Amino acid sequence: MSESALSAPQLKVVDALLNGANLNAAAELAGVHRNTIANWRQTSPAFQSALAVAEAEMAQALHEEAIARAAKAFQALDRILDDPKSSTSARLRAALFILNHAMPSARSKSPMIYDVSKPVAPPQPAAEAPAASQNFENLHKNAQTRPEPYRRPTPKIGRNDRCPCGSGRKYKQCCLNKPQTAAA
Repeated sequence: MSESALSAPQLKVVDALLNGANLNAAAELAGVHRNTIANWRQTSPAFQSALAVAEAEMAQALHEEAIARAAKAFQALDRILDDPKSSTSARLRAALFILNHAMPSARSKSPMIYDVSKPVAPPQPAAEAPAASQNFENLHKNAQTRPEPYRRPTPKIGRNDRCPCGSGRKYKQCCLNKPQTAAA
């Protein structure tokens, strides 16, 4: 669809949005309410297509600008990584940024993604692997088994029961506060 199918306020809105204005600012520039723009987005095919073209052009321009600045950004990251005066956390963040954002294949699950001269963690010897997995299995089994409940060797003596020492008094008045060996 051509831009001639759009009204003057619609053209102003598309132009304002293309130049980076938000919806409220575009509505104010065109002299319409922001709900009118929302209506145009839903009901006007000409406005929808013009807006889609404008958004695609904006995205393409931003993409080209990002590509133009990428080399400079990688040079800055290289300076941070190579500078011994940079803090460890800054070097780590720079390295993680490169791995997470610039190298999307680094997030895949394949074990050999790229060749590095210094491994991050030394490989474990083969002899330790079975022992570690065996300990893990035992840990899992222990976590899954139900613990046995505690069983008293003798029945519990209530506070108001007769004392087992044979005095004839209540347990709470006789042997409750005495050491257990003397009460038995």
